Amino acid sequence: MFRPIQKPLLFLFPLLTSSLGAEGFRNAAPGAYALGQSGGRLAFIDDATAVTENPANLVDFEDREVLFAPAFVHISYEVDYDNGMTAKSGEPLKFLPNAYGVVPFADGKWAFGLGVSVPFGLAADWEQTGAFAPGGLLRYSAPYSSELLTVRINPTVAYRVNESLAVAGGLNFMYSRLRLEQYFPPVAFQGIPLVSSETVAEADMDGWGLGANLAVTWDVTEKDRLVATWRSEIPVDYSGDGTLGNLTPQAQSLGFTENGEAGTNITFPQIVGLGYGRKLTEALQAEIQFEWVGFSSFDELDLDFGQNTALFGGNNVIPEDWKDSYTLGISLRYDLQDGIRLHGSYQYFESPIPDSTLSTTIPDADQNAFTIGITKRWEMWYLGLGYSYVLYEDRTTVANGVSGEMESQLHLFSMSIGASF
Repeated sequence: MFRPIQKPLLFLFPLLTSSLGAEGFRNAAPGAYALGQSGGRLAFIDDATAVTENPANLVDFEDREVLFAPAFVHISYEVDYDNGMTAKSGEPLKFLPNAYGVVPFADGKWAFGLGVSVPFGLAADWEQTGAFAPGGLLRYSAPYSSELLTVRINPTVAYRVNESLAVAGGLNFMYSRLRLEQYFPPVAFQGIPLVSSETVAEADMDGWGLGANLAVTWDVTEKDRLVATWRSEIPVDYSGDGTLGNLTPQAQSLGFTENGEAGTNITFPQIVGLGYGRKLTEALQAEIQFEWVGFSSFDELDLDFGQNTALFGGNNVIPEDWKDSYTLGISLRYDLQDGIRLHGSYQYFESPIPDSTLSTTIPDADQNAFTIGITKRWEMWYLGLGYSYVLYEDRTTVANGVSGEMESQLHLFSMSIGASF
């Protein structure tokens, strides 16, 4: 049975999948310290992940430091539809590498930092036995496999203005790749068959973007510290290949091709962070933290399939209408003897996705994150382990007029392996 061309015929990739650790498509903080104190990490952070969390603190480093901070994400989600259908995620384990380096110079007046991190990401593979699998009633409504990858290269310089004030600024060079796979139905136009039988539509595209960041650390008193951080928007223009099989000779005579172009653009959000930290005792520190995330920059997704655009409905602009969101958290750090520290925090994440554009392909919701961590510093070596459990609020989503209850569960682990010299 052929379907006439209509909009939207495909997913039109309503966007992608679940994030790998925070709200929207923003990833969680990297490293044992930053993850273990995610709810309040900006004020006193003093390992090399400060390059991306609060680079103004780099002037507090006495030695050069390199740090590898891999993160392991275990995320699962399930949608139970009112008509009895179920969709479950597959391949729950993801790996996020992060690496940092810090070089102080000029007797602590200046410091240089370099971070290579994965700040944003999405990934999902639906099980091939559910609503989005072959034969599933919703297989034309969303990708069964999708991935958004980012890699940010962040050189930054910090300067100590005086004994109580430090500032920092940097550039953000970001590479991103977007990959999607979805089942595609037979298609006809005015009685002319264009796609002969069910096939798979694929898109694989990438691009680069440029942004900037600033930070300020102010020691108000010997015990009290205020910090502010800012990261700019990073627009990325994607271009690459689109593949669609089973085109008929009639379709090819009209200029449609099985191997064509694909492109879109995504503006990654600016982020403002404010933190206050207080040294309660010689061993105990507390922080409160607020972040504003400008997700309203993601108001639509405009997909271009080149000469095949008409097969996907012609005007492939999908409203997203995301809103600006915020996080709010509190943390504690306790210094034991022999360089051992304990970290813990609570953080609330507001989802940027309104009910009107929430889809099965990005099971996002308001979140409550509970984190713990332990770090140990020797004269040269530095090791740590952080863990976060994220509790999502349940939400209702709609696919092709069918309502479903969406549940998600997320576990995060991050290590810190570093050396000072």
